[in-house]
Amino acid sequence: MPGRIVLYGATGYTGALTAQAMVAGGVRPVLAGRDHSRLSALAARLARAGDGIELETAVAAAERPGSLRDLIGPGDVLVSTAGPFMKVGRPVVAAAVDAGAVYLDSTGEPPFIRQVFEEFGPRAERTGAVLLTAFGYDYVPGNLAGALALQAAGPAAARLRVGYFVRGDIRHGSSAGTRASMTGVLLEPGYAFRGGRIVSERTSAHVASFIVDGEKRGAVSVGSSEHFALPRLRSAAGADGAAAPVPLTEVGVYLGWFGRATRLVQCGSVLTGPMSRLPGVRLALDAAAGRIQRSRAAPGGAGGIRSDVVAVAGDASGKELATVHLTGGDPYSFTAAILAWAAGTAAADGVRPAGALGPVEAFGVGPLESACADAGFHRART
Repeated sequence: MPGRIVLYGATGYTGALTAQAMVAGGVRPVLAGRDHSRLSALAARLARAGDGIELETAVAAAERPGSLRDLIGPGDVLVSTAGPFMKVGRPVVAAAVDAGAVYLDSTGEPPFIRQVFEEFGPRAERTGAVLLTAFGYDYVPGNLAGALALQAAGPAAARLRVGYFVRGDIRHGSSAGTRASMTGVLLEPGYAFRGGRIVSERTSAHVASFIVDGEKRGAVSVGSSEHFALPRLRSAAGADGAAAPVPLTEVGVYLGWFGRATRLVQCGSVLTGPMSRLPGVRLALDAAAGRIQRSRAAPGGAGGIRSDVVAVAGDASGKELATVHLTGGDPYSFTAAILAWAAGTAAADGVRPAGALGPVEAFGVGPLESACADAGFHRART
């Protein structure tokens, strides 16, 4: 029997888009969140748009983990779009782990992603749960582009870098939830995959350049799910008896959202360590994130944003072996569509093995590339 799908955070901007995408794809989620009236209003709106379809609603909150745990069981799918994840995400993923459920979220917060892989992943392996964190624009396209670049480069590839770029007004094209999340992680440590292992480092500690449509563009480093998931693809490639490829020793992921200010962003990251020790700084940022979140402001121009993701695989000496360029539309529409596809697929077919997985590990390169293309992200024409 197909598993039940519970969408937690359904009344937020990303949550409502995801609910719409689910209904459009024939998925019937339980709409869950903290506010009964807003859940009922969303269910009524979706009913009007979906030929009278009736969706179940459930009041649940991260501060009451039992209310979430009561909604799901083994094989069910819990999709969370409620953030900031560093503030409210842990009880939600813990509920999925305890239930042995499939868990997906829309986070882009590096510290939370690291917690899911390093802390909750081993627990999920014991309970049979599957954890698919950062399953949206952050960071499904980069996982796919990276896997495709590694395939094209062959067994000699030892280094991989992935860059995310946007064209359009990202400042007015981001939601209140996104801005609150970004504010909340300003003082948190970053990480990367260097020397064959995960290492801690400042967010924006490194700068790399990529060629996008013939133009050289800079980007700053950021923690992501690619650091955990893509090296494991290389490890598994030789497990069927074939000659094992060269292990990946370096995976770098970079944000190219800042244009000419990229170097300024990198220099600013040097200040985050000392700032985090100043009295009141963290409290001030927490308060600012809370004000942004309460504003519930929707993006003013997300439809005008275009996205590019570039993955470059190279050998141990740094020679470039393969480049894959994916292009798509606004991040929110993609996130909603890819979450809806993953939830429906997981509920119908299940996902194995248990533990914290990357997108390619969970679904395979071919199905994931097709799903991303349907959601608006495809290989750029050359």
